[in-house]
Amino acid sequence: MLLTLTLSFGIAAQDYPAYSVRPLSGVTIAGLPAVTSHLCVDQFGYLLASKKVAVISDPVKGFNADDHYTPGKTLEVRQRSGKTVLSGHPLAWKDGATHEDSGDRGWWFDFSSLTKPGHYYIYDPSTKLRSPLFRIGEKVFKPVLTAATRMFYYQRLGVALKNPYSKGSWVDGPAYLQDGHARSVLAKGDASQERNMVGGWMDAGDTDKYPPFNGDVIHPLLYAYTANPKVFTDDFGIPESGNGLPDLLDEVKFQIDWLIRMQFPDGSVPVKMGNIDYNGKQPLSKDMRTRYYGPKDSGATIYTCANFAHAARVYGKFPAWHKYAADLRAKALLAWNWYQTHPRTYRSDTGEIKSGIANRSADEQDRMEAYAAIHLFALTGDTKYQAIIRKKVSKARQLSEYNWSPYETGAAEALVDYLTVPGADRDVVKQIREKLASSALSDHFAPKPEADLYRAWMEPTNYHWGSNTIRASWGVVSLFAAKNGTTKKQIQQNCLDRAADMLHSFHGVNPLGVVYLSNMGSYGAEHSLKYIYHERYGFGTAFSENPPPGYVVGGPNQSFGGKSPAGKPSLDWVRSQPRGKAYADFNLGWPESSWELSEPAIYYQAIYVRLLAEFAK
Repeated sequence: MLLTLTLSFGIAAQDYPAYSVRPLSGVTIAGLPAVTSHLCVDQFGYLLASKKVAVISDPVKGFNADDHYTPGKTLEVRQRSGKTVLSGHPLAWKDGATHEDSGDRGWWFDFSSLTKPGHYYIYDPSTKLRSPLFRIGEKVFKPVLTAATRMFYYQRLGVALKNPYSKGSWVDGPAYLQDGHARSVLAKGDASQERNMVGGWMDAGDTDKYPPFNGDVIHPLLYAYTANPKVFTDDFGIPESGNGLPDLLDEVKFQIDWLIRMQFPDGSVPVKMGNIDYNGKQPLSKDMRTRYYGPKDSGATIYTCANFAHAARVYGKFPAWHKYAADLRAKALLAWNWYQTHPRTYRSDTGEIKSGIANRSADEQDRMEAYAAIHLFALTGDTKYQAIIRKKVSKARQLSEYNWSPYETGAAEALVDYLTVPGADRDVVKQIREKLASSALSDHFAPKPEADLYRAWMEPTNYHWGSNTIRASWGVVSLFAAKNGTTKKQIQQNCLDRAADMLHSFHGVNPLGVVYLSNMGSYGAEHSLKYIYHERYGFGTAFSENPPPGYVVGGPNQSFGGKSPAGKPSLDWVRSQPRGKAYADFNLGWPESSWELSEPAIYYQAIYVRLLAEFAK
């Protein structure tokens, strides 16, 4: 389970614990110097006029603590040809202090003055090592956006995944066509209650489907489109490409069509659907287990109502989708009316259908009711929704907590959306703007870059299961503050720089020096993650070491609970890491429980796409 190669610089690779992210080292590109992970850059690149800062790391604590690195007094930026175009001195971060989240000390090398398009690397003449390659240009992130958006195609159920859309070997026949005859988990033997719930996306690495979880999926994807519609073209390489409509909206429609099938005639929605055991088969197209749907649920209904209303607003802008948008409007109103006339439910999901629990608390339902009201007010102009907005909007975590919260960011963008809705309540608008303005001044919302060695500060408590959701959310909410919370240029710029730095932290400027997306070598990354926990592409499948590109993983988790069976390499080292290094690149199931680290999810992906869309020119 351990490598036996020797690093070109630092400790021997066999001294690293099992499943740890191995450093990038040696000659990886013919004709270029040997590379090192200690010179951390965004491996996809930087926009022409953006701030550009490489981070040089010297590990002090953690699994790589013996892999020391000290840069020379002068570093260079070289073109791929080897020509030096800029040189300068690295500056020690906080006078050599050790960064708590990573256990590293380090330096910054600012090369923001370089604005000429091209391919470059940072070179350290003292060690004769270079950083990964990166590009400078206006479209450096568009290919990454394409890969990240295409992840949703690979999550599709009920249709064949085939070339040319798979763009590789990631093919399979239709999976779970039996969802077209899903049965009630409360009446398993009653064929009269069968319903067509086929299609939609796998929720994460598991194949079950949860309407409430889509509150942080549909909304950020629709907002990603409205934030930068020109970048979402009709050529992302999915079956709908070439139909004259944005491929992102085509892909989102695939999921919304499934939600439509989930809704009962009375407007209600079941809490979730999927398998009632863990006896899956590979490939997924061979798994013929009966699938089940859960009870009607108020949380699922109000979450779906908000999704339908928001989607109706977006799809209604396209003549080809006018009828579709009208249908979504009608279904949103039907869901709203059911929700308002039936008792709330809080325990519909008993766990019999595996595996995530989709119940929504009273506060969560209050918040989503406010967001649904915002979308319905914007859609219909009916002032009756204003009373709900005024009554429930203060329940939003963004308005009720000390600072604008990065949690539930996808759905909560409705608050920012409301600022420009004609007829919006002035007091509510004032409350939203004031909270964004005060947050922008807080060191616990938008600290200066110096607060974090890797320029991507998060609260210590954010390093939990799915931490990359919060990583992306911090970037997105920083954009909200820059655009809506202040008119002071310096504060705006600090928030914009923070958003960009959070994006760079996904792309290699982090304690592992790795891109937190799967298999991105063909998109320019020299060091991206190899494994994802996934029933279609994970351990035991033909794609275990070759998953499709573009999957965002859960990320570092300081509460990781996985354990290894007797005789297998220990995972205890993960729990002993500084929080930013509490990650392992593997895809094993129980009891190793790699899903707490390497499992992707459509909600992780959606908020990352929302952030990336702002920078994909």
